Amino acid sequence: MSRVIVFVFMAALLCLSVAASAEAQPRNNRGEAHPPQRSLPNSNRRIDHNGSTYFYSAGRFYRQQNGLYVYINAPLGAIVPALPGGYVTVGIGANSYFYNAGVYYRRSQAGYVVIDEPQEAQKVLASNGAERLIVYPAAGQSDEQKSQDKYECYEWASAETGFDPTDSSSDSLLGADYQRAMSACLEARDYVVK
Repeated sequence: MSRVIVFVFMAALLCLSVAASAEAQPRNNRGEAHPPQRSLPNSNRRIDHNGSTYFYSAGRFYRQQNGLYVYINAPLGAIVPALPGGYVTVGIGANSYFYNAGVYYRRSQAGYVVIDEPQEAQKVLASNGAERLIVYPAAGQSDEQKSQDKYECYEWASAETGFDPTDSSSDSLLGADYQRAMSACLEARDYVVK
């Protein structure tokens, strides 16, 4: 009987240890866990910001920790030399900003600076019809995930229909097609859309 108790106790400790290590894994701006890596991608750039050293590659930031490279959220104020592929431009001219995978950037003299979510980001969602839709996260998605999914659906719906609600020169007759595409995209990601 005592061997069974010891076995159950050891199994419980092992489960707690595995759960704690899974929770401790770094998460990106979408909340996805990323295990530490032994090496960086080949095309990385060193970014020095606020006395810390980061490494940047294809829209991802890494920090060295215990001999490994840990994927971290983009540090606010860090300046990157180029935007990652697949970014969305919102706005026109000097007031425009760029969005990719949960990170917002604004053009600066030295490249592109990581910024907080601009206040107008929600207005863009409203102008593209996403806010007029009632969008319920049926799979328990976080607000951050919901925002990410709306932007990705915006990208897809714009490409699919040829209508870009952030561009005043878009043909407004395509707006209804865009709304249907936006709804279809969100529904495919486990949202209830009305």
